[in-house]
Amino acid sequence: MEVRRRRVIDPRLPILYLLTVAIIAFATSRPGWLLGLLGFQVALWLWFRLPVRALLAIARRLQWFVLVVILSFAFFAFEPTDRLLILPLGRWTLEVSLSGIVRGLLLSSRIATVICASQLIQRVGNPATIVRGLRGLLVPATIAYSLDLVLSFLGAEGPRRSRQGHGVGSRGERRPGSVEIFRQLMRGDVGYLVELIRKNIADARERAEAYGLSPEAVSDLAVITGLGVLTMTVRFVKLLPGLPFAPGHKSVILLPFYIIAYDLTASRWGATRLGVVIGVTSFLLGEGKFGPFEILRHIAPGLFIDLIMPTVRRLVPEPGAVVYALVGMGAAVMQVTTVLAVAYFVEAPKVFYALLLPLVGMNTVFGFLSGFVTFHLMKSVPKLRATL
Repeated sequence: MEVRRRRVIDPRLPILYLLTVAIIAFATSRPGWLLGLLGFQVALWLWFRLPVRALLAIARRLQWFVLVVILSFAFFAFEPTDRLLILPLGRWTLEVSLSGIVRGLLLSSRIATVICASQLIQRVGNPATIVRGLRGLLVPATIAYSLDLVLSFLGAEGPRRSRQGHGVGSRGERRPGSVEIFRQLMRGDVGYLVELIRKNIADARERAEAYGLSPEAVSDLAVITGLGVLTMTVRFVKLLPGLPFAPGHKSVILLPFYIIAYDLTASRWGATRLGVVIGVTSFLLGEGKFGPFEILRHIAPGLFIDLIMPTVRRLVPEPGAVVYALVGMGAAVMQVTTVLAVAYFVEAPKVFYALLLPLVGMNTVFGFLSGFVTFHLMKSVPKLRATL
C-alpha cells in the first residue's frame, strides 16, 4: 500500500506546496499566521520523523542573518507605537525597541518557514521526483535534461565534502589540494582546471547523446552539465576553511565558468542556463543558507554575463585580463542579490542594507581576481571546443 501511495502522488505537488507556503508567508504580517505556518512545518518535520539535528542546522545557518535583522529593528527602525527600553550608559542613554525585536523575529520567521518547507520536500521526496515535478510545471526540457544529468553525475547525496580538497582520481591518480590549485590559478597556471573542464564536458557528452537531441543541443547540454558538475564539486570543497572574513572567495574559480558557458554554447543564454542548473541543483542538495532564494545567487551572475558580454566583445574584440576583471566584478556584485531578496521579504530596515557593504566589497574583490583566471582560461577555448 505504501508503494502504491507513493506512485500516485503527482510530482508537481511538492513544488506547488513550497510555492503556496512562500506566498502565504510573504503575504501576511500577522503573528498568528506566521508562527502557525512555521509551527506547521516543524510539525510535519517531526511527523515524517526527519532528524531533529537537521532542523537545528537550519537555525544555525540563519542565526547571524536573523541577529542582524533583529538588531536593525531594535536600534534603527523605531515606530511611534513601539515599546522602548531605556538603558542608562553614564551620561548617555540607549533606547532599545522591544517591539522592534519582536518584529524582527516575526519577519525572520518568513525565511525560516520557506527554508524548512524546502528541506521537507527534499528529504521526503528525492531529486529525480522534484525534477519531474519541475518539468510538469513547464520548465524547459533543456533545463530538465541538464538537471537530470548533473544529479546523475553527483548522485543523490552530492559530492563528498572535503576540508583540504585532496583526493584520488577515478583512475587512482592523486589530485592536487584545492589550496595548491588556488595558488596555481593566481600564477596563471590553469592547465589542471582546463583538463577538469575538458574531462567533465567529454563525460557529459557521452550521456547527453542518449537523449536523441540535435548535435547542437547535445553540445550545449554537455557544456552546461560538465560545468555544472565541476561547479558543484568546487562548492563542496572548502578552499579556505575557517575564514568567515572572506565570503565569496570561491568566485575566483566559479565565475569564469559562466563566461566559458557563454562562449562554448550556441544558446543565447548559456551562462544563465548554467546559473539555473547550478542554483536548482544546490537547492535540491540542501546547499546554501537561504533555501530556494539561493537559486537567485547563481542565476543573477549568469544573466549579467549573457547581457554584458555581447557589448564587451563589440567594444573589445579580444578582452584582456582587466576587462574580464571588470566583468567579474559586476557578476560578483550580482551574487549579493540573494541577501538583498531575503532582506526585502523580511522587510529589513534601510540600515540593514548599509551593513551589507562589507559583503559587497569582499565579493567585488574576488570578482575582480576572477577576471585574471578567466583571461588565462579563454586561451584554452579552442581546445575545449574540440571536445564538442
